[in-house]
Amino acid sequence: MLIEIYHDLLCPWCRMGRKHLELALQQWQPPSGQEAVVRHSPFLLHPDVPPEGLPFRETMAARSGGTAPMRRTQRHVAKDGQAIGLEFRFERINLLPSTRLAHQALSLTPALDQGAFIDELCRRYFEEGENIGDIEIIAAASAAAGWQPRVLRERLSYGDGKVEIEAQLELGRRLGMDGVPLFIFEGQYALSGAYPHPELLLLLRRLGQLMS
Repeated sequence: MLIEIYHDLLCPWCRMGRKHLELALQQWQPPSGQEAVVRHSPFLLHPDVPPEGLPFRETMAARSGGTAPMRRTQRHVAKDGQAIGLEFRFERINLLPSTRLAHQALSLTPALDQGAFIDELCRRYFEEGENIGDIEIIAAASAAAGWQPRVLRERLSYGDGKVEIEAQLELGRRLGMDGVPLFIFEGQYALSGAYPHPELLLLLRRLGQLMS
């Protein structure tokens, strides 16, 4: 079963949605021949962020309707994340990064290794407050996916993957995507949002029955 996830690395709900899917897949007993293949596709939640990034608190407060609503959302995210073993330390984040280059790096990474790469990038951003728009941070994180950081750094500096990532982003725009996470199962069943893993498990079982 092919599961495509449209996501952005600075989206906390995407991080939680991926974790819920991981937990559901751990419990799923697929019918014969239906092992899950997860593929990640890019989405830019804040496409106007420049390569050097923007001040995190000021920018997010402006886009959340003020400081108080922003902090309420962050507390809610932190609580929900803790329930599934994810930590969010928003107080450590000073910069809202552009994730375009990180998505470009992911496009160069084999599908089976993308999950580990994404997990490390998200950990560095949400838990350590690192700038995941910086090529050195991206290269360092790539070791989790088996990259030699020097190799990935060189490929990104040469522009490898840039055409591919822009084509993927353009496809998302043509499809009318306006939010993430978005899960697409077998290219035809779409689910938008960070659904709890029991609900995802139920969906996997139903789809498995339909496909068997």
